[in-house]
Amino acid sequence: MPTPTIAFLTYDWTFGVKPLQPNGCGWYRAYLPMKQLKEHGWESGIGLPGFSEEHAFGILIPDEKAIHGWDIVVLKLIMLKRFVDHVTKARELGQKIVVDIDDHMEGLEKTNLAYKTTHPDSNPDNNRDHYIAIIEQADALITSTPFLKDFYEKKYPGKPVFLVRNGIDIERWGIKRKDYAGLLPKFGWVGATPWRSGDLETLRPFFGEFLKKKHLKFHHAGNVINAPQASDQIGIDKKYCTLEPMKTMMNVPQLYRKMDVGIVPLRDVEFNHAKSYLKGLEYGAAGIPFISQALPEYQLLADSGVGRVANTPDEWLGHMEELLDPKVRLEERTKNFEIISEQFSMKQRGYDWDEVCKKILAL
Repeated sequence: MPTPTIAFLTYDWTFGVKPLQPNGCGWYRAYLPMKQLKEHGWESGIGLPGFSEEHAFGILIPDEKAIHGWDIVVLKLIMLKRFVDHVTKARELGQKIVVDIDDHMEGLEKTNLAYKTTHPDSNPDNNRDHYIAIIEQADALITSTPFLKDFYEKKYPGKPVFLVRNGIDIERWGIKRKDYAGLLPKFGWVGATPWRSGDLETLRPFFGEFLKKKHLKFHHAGNVINAPQASDQIGIDKKYCTLEPMKTMMNVPQLYRKMDVGIVPLRDVEFNHAKSYLKGLEYGAAGIPFISQALPEYQLLADSGVGRVANTPDEWLGHMEELLDPKVRLEERTKNFEIISEQFSMKQRGYDWDEVCKKILAL
């Protein structure tokens, strides 16, 4: 039996750095799955999309011809108009075309920068309408959360929709960091504010005042140029804050070095119900106890023994108070890391990707 082949194609790359690196979505939903499928006996690859009328989709190699001959092609965040026809042609030539869906693009909030950048009015050739048309043409969909699976199963009855949850490449994170903070831990958040849905503002009524009262500092890691700082949106006095710029995915674990407790504030909106628990996995993998808003994916993590969830300001404050104790932080960071290693690593997710892709190959 010939070796099955699969290519992950995306434009989600950090251009201008060498070697070329995927951004977050490309990393977790294309690069890491590609590596795991290779471990399971697939011939797999990742790259920029190439296309020919004769050979359909391939991996584009700069200054050379594309590498063709893939049984399955997984498209990640592809929204270009020409791809609607490309998908149709590729299917006619026998390729299985899959769209991987990790965000609820159809439920974007206007506060999220992606709402504008993917809107047809502002981007006629590369937008959500073309993305939906590509999804409609695809042989199958792979989603990262039950919300997304249910949404697309209801929208496209009869279309195969699979669930493969996110996992983390735990081996490159480790739990070696030391917590010297004692009773004065530094709280922190990792992310870029333009791509939020009014999430940080949910902490305004109580978070900054708690830090001030307890003489605590706050660290925002992952800030991008000309964007509001997390402290502005939460309402924290700048004298209590430190800031660190965004890094490429190869260096993302470094963003977690300067904090002792992580936070995952999320508004209770559809877009966030569709989000996975990936930020919690990163905190846990980095050895940082964390608190999240109690939305479904984070409740699942907490039920598994990883992280804390809160529904109300009082619950947030109760968790924050408890995590001032260094013994509690040590216990939680050890427990979180162990459970993530056993249940939420990409090694475990590799079996899911292998099973789902074999099902797609047989469609």
